[in-house]
Amino acid sequence: MKNPKLKMTIAMCFIGMLPYLATAQIPVTDVAANAQLVLLNSNVATLNSQLATLNATMGKLLAQMERNVTANSSSSKILSQDLSSKRTPASYVMGSPEMNELYELKDKIIAAYKRTQQNLRTFTNLEKVEKKRATEILADAILQVSSLVSQGSHIASTGEIIESADRLSALRSILEKMNRLLDDVIEVNTSLLQKNEHRKAVYSLIKTN
Repeated sequence: MKNPKLKMTIAMCFIGMLPYLATAQIPVTDVAANAQLVLLNSNVATLNSQLATLNATMGKLLAQMERNVTANSSSSKILSQDLSSKRTPASYVMGSPEMNELYELKDKIIAAYKRTQQNLRTFTNLEKVEKKRATEILADAILQVSSLVSQGSHIASTGEIIESADRLSALRSILEKMNRLLDDVIEVNTSLLQKNEHRKAVYSLIKTN
């Protein structure tokens, strides 16, 4: 455009239209802002929903944790009581027939031991090796009796964690061993008596003849 007047006219028209152009942009800006606000409100609503769900979940989790703590506390209390009962022997164990039999057997074995020892001193028809063997058996029996009675007393009264039923079972096992010991001592005494009487009869017969 080489015509200066035409340039000037166009420029003036453009300048005159600027207010209108500026005014026309306002609705476009408002629409975009409103759209952003709607999106923001939607995001806030979604976040609030997620927070509500999270709060509800946390509430359930805390409630479950409280129940677990209560359950664990109850379990610990029950376990503590159970362990305490196992450490403390029931009165029926201390006064049980098994405990009474334990001491009765001890007395019987000692009495049988004393009778056999007396016979060893009075039987004159036994050989020295027979007396020695019998003495060794008797000494071993007394040592075992002492050990078994000590074990029985410990099992019945110990504070170790042992069920009362297991205490009684252990006592019965000890009683079986003690009964065998009593039989052994009686058998030794019977054998010595038979040998002594048999030889006494033989010697008497020889003297008679």
